[in-house]
Amino acid sequence: MERQSVLMAGCLLVVLIHGLLHAAGADAPDYLRVKDLTPVTLHKTPQHPPLILVRDGAPQAKVYVADEHPSKNLAILVRELVEAVKLSSEAELEVVKQLPADEVPALVIGDCEASRAEGIDAAKIPLEGYVVKTAANRIYLVGSTAPLPPGSTQWNFWSNDGTAWALADFLERFVGVRWYWPVNAGGRSTVSARTLTVRPAWYSDQPVFRKREFYPRESYSVPPAGKDGVRGRLAPPESVLPASTKSIDMTVLLAGLRSGNSWPYVIQVHNPQQIWKNQALVNAHQGLFMKKANGETNASMLCYSSQETYDFLMAGCEAAWDKKPSLMASWNNHGVSWVTPLGVTISPFDEPINCYCEGCRKLYDPNGGNRGTGSKIMGAFVKKFAGEVKRRWPDKKVVYLPYWNYTLFPKGTDFPDNLEIQMCTMSFAMMKQPGWRAQMETCMRDWSKTVGGKIQTWEYPHRTVGYLGVQLQYPHLVKDYYQHNRDVIVGSFLNGGDFTDWTKTAPTLYCYMKILWNPDFDVDAALEVLCERMFGKAADTARELLQFLAERWGKTPWSIEMDDMGYLEPVLYRETWPPEVVAKMTGLWEKARGELKDDPAASRRFQYVTWSMEYFPEEVRAQSAATPKK
Repeated sequence: MERQSVLMAGCLLVVLIHGLLHAAGADAPDYLRVKDLTPVTLHKTPQHPPLILVRDGAPQAKVYVADEHPSKNLAILVRELVEAVKLSSEAELEVVKQLPADEVPALVIGDCEASRAEGIDAAKIPLEGYVVKTAANRIYLVGSTAPLPPGSTQWNFWSNDGTAWALADFLERFVGVRWYWPVNAGGRSTVSARTLTVRPAWYSDQPVFRKREFYPRESYSVPPAGKDGVRGRLAPPESVLPASTKSIDMTVLLAGLRSGNSWPYVIQVHNPQQIWKNQALVNAHQGLFMKKANGETNASMLCYSSQETYDFLMAGCEAAWDKKPSLMASWNNHGVSWVTPLGVTISPFDEPINCYCEGCRKLYDPNGGNRGTGSKIMGAFVKKFAGEVKRRWPDKKVVYLPYWNYTLFPKGTDFPDNLEIQMCTMSFAMMKQPGWRAQMETCMRDWSKTVGGKIQTWEYPHRTVGYLGVQLQYPHLVKDYYQHNRDVIVGSFLNGGDFTDWTKTAPTLYCYMKILWNPDFDVDAALEVLCERMFGKAADTARELLQFLAERWGKTPWSIEMDDMGYLEPVLYRETWPPEVVAKMTGLWEKARGELKDDPAASRRFQYVTWSMEYFPEEVRAQSAATPKK
């Protein structure tokens, strides 16, 4: 993995190393406030000598992990601690299985007798929260041990990973690590420091949003470089990402950015899946399925006014919760994928509700707009189903995904109080469009009022993946959206599109994950430091380009709305990127490349983020002149 050092005449080193680690005489609140990191709650500074992790390239401290069975994220970050310190100082910290003697400096990771003796009560730390506290020869990194309901699995995952997040913050705030995009694509930044010293500190933090998930969690496959007639160029050139790179690991990046979820009501999206493959079920239960306008059966979609659909989904609850799998026999023993230990999902397959059976036609709302024509159909079904679940299993939730043409709240529907909502907002397109945003935020508040608390959202952070060269950044829109809606959102699931998410949109997605931890995150400071760290002599030019991209996307008025799928009509190309704007963007891009001609590492990083600029001017000309879709 590529080592990245800041070379700018001590600029960033002064901020991160001298200012953070060696700021002799500074008050604790000053050296713990780092402009490009999320703010933390500061407590009274302990009184003891600084603790030296590394002196002149030689390790001085040990690493003790108190948890015998660390979470996946914690295990990743412990390895990252050892590697990052080695990259910074050439010293390799030893991870030990026993707490070292008092005179040996140590990082103590997790809840243990020693941390409790320092007054850190892990059971009282809020979910996913943590405490960082130093003492003589000790740095305690302790996360919450507050319990969550059992039943978390690979597919419906929730956890309380506060200790991992304490270590992630320590790596950023004291070791100087940043994770801007995937590590094996060159996205980790470290700083050179032969000596690493930690001054006395005591602070705590917890996430504002308990759901901060990015998909895919594990990796992206790297498609072959080149053009594709439908989706455009699928990968950056080999000068940016070698052809030998077959996949992009997401695990270190997402652990560092604290991607997690402590909200246990997880949707089993679009379940039950692949019913059409169960031909015996299709043949025996024609009333289970949606009807097309010509009367044919659409076996990929259930009919949500059908009693058979109700009975089928209810049989799954009985099979799972009442331990009666034999009840699925009449449904050709279809696997029960829509029920978890805590709830049952109602989430139609991935297409609009448009059934032509008599029951659905009575509830279909032709005036509901493209987000509401099916809302009454789904609302009636969910109300009936949730009422029965409440009667029979009062400790369970009904998890519902308003989406497509059933997103809007069905006015006049009185739902039971066991409803959990994860609303698909399509916020990538919605954030900058006042009319659409007002409609969707009203709907979010309607759903929130109905459930008596916060709702989850399902977001698509980058929906223009089908375009060859589209250049945009929108971190300020993300910040405004989550600041405005922090009272109604428990968090978000970010559904990545394809490999290009974490290339040309990486600066925005980095900020997105930080904002999900705390929407008061300073976006401008983050972009400034990103450019200083990653783009060397081109830092100022790169920052000007990123800011200009964000302004064009965020502030350009549009005469029409972009649709749900992220399709950019020709008029939107013309309004967002007229010739003089394209010329300025191209000029800044070429200037930055020139400034980096003698710095191959920084040049490669800049190209990783901006590679599609090569195709952008041609795309704008072609798309601006294209025939409108609408």
